[in-house]
Amino acid sequence: MLIDMDKLDIAEGANIRSDCPRCGGKNTFTATKRDGKIIYNCYKLSCDAKGKVNYGMTAEEMSSYFIKPLIETGNLNKRMEPFVYPEHIVVPGNTWYNKRYTRYINRFRMRWQGIYAETLQNIELLCDVKDKRAVFPIYQDGVLVDAIGRELDGATPKWLRYGKAAEYARYCYGQPNGVFILVEDVISAITVAKVWPGVTGFALLGTNLTDAHKECLSDDARYVIVALDPDAMRKTLVMRKEIEAWCDIPTRAIRLRDDIKYQDDEDINFLGRWINEAKRHGKQEQPNGEGFTTTQVQTTGDT
Repeated sequence: MLIDMDKLDIAEGANIRSDCPRCGGKNTFTATKRDGKIIYNCYKLSCDAKGKVNYGMTAEEMSSYFIKPLIETGNLNKRMEPFVYPEHIVVPGNTWYNKRYTRYINRFRMRWQGIYAETLQNIELLCDVKDKRAVFPIYQDGVLVDAIGRELDGATPKWLRYGKAAEYARYCYGQPNGVFILVEDVISAITVAKVWPGVTGFALLGTNLTDAHKECLSDDARYVIVALDPDAMRKTLVMRKEIEAWCDIPTRAIRLRDDIKYQDDEDINFLGRWINEAKRHGKQEQPNGEGFTTTQVQTTGDT
């Protein structure tokens, strides 16, 4: 059954969420209209409703269309404002005041030394002396725009955002090859980048996919592998489907035995095989005309 675009009644730049007109799924259908194109997707795994339709714009939408980039540029400029650390975030050093905090950070670095990579070696880290956290700065085009802290002593929440500008953090060593590995936190993203030079570790800074994530993937990725924590498998599958529908990028969902930052031997080998597969295929078209994707989740040990 085709989706009747006229019944969606969606304005330029708007998003809607409703019951799926194809499968009837409760509140599983989303659609957005951008530049006259309607992109729609149903999050229900058993439903194949997804696509992009060139619908066009009304005269009223056309009249306001050309001021939209100016508004977006203003928002982007606001997000690019330099971030200022709170006073309780210090740079570890050898002064009498923060020497003990240097020890905290050094111990934290040692926690993430693995067989395949010394993940946090030469990574800039600061210390939140108030909440006892290792703080990762987040840069955009060389400008400090945000920071996120990981607890040092079991405090909650495990991760704490200090600003509101950054929605993701990406790491890549060497020439980027267009392969993106989606993970939840920055340590996992750095691990990916260090173990596989050229591959981008993309930290969602959470477990939800946002418009900023999709925009970045659409611009820079040519193949995506979603590798969230093992206990977020359903979200991994939904995210894979959403990326394919919105970004039109070949996407693979995999299930690891543990978070990739722990560098489990089987997980490293397993993810490495799919990265090699991604490098070979990229956006290669399949005989049925679709991108190289799968509706089945791959797990460590699958052949």
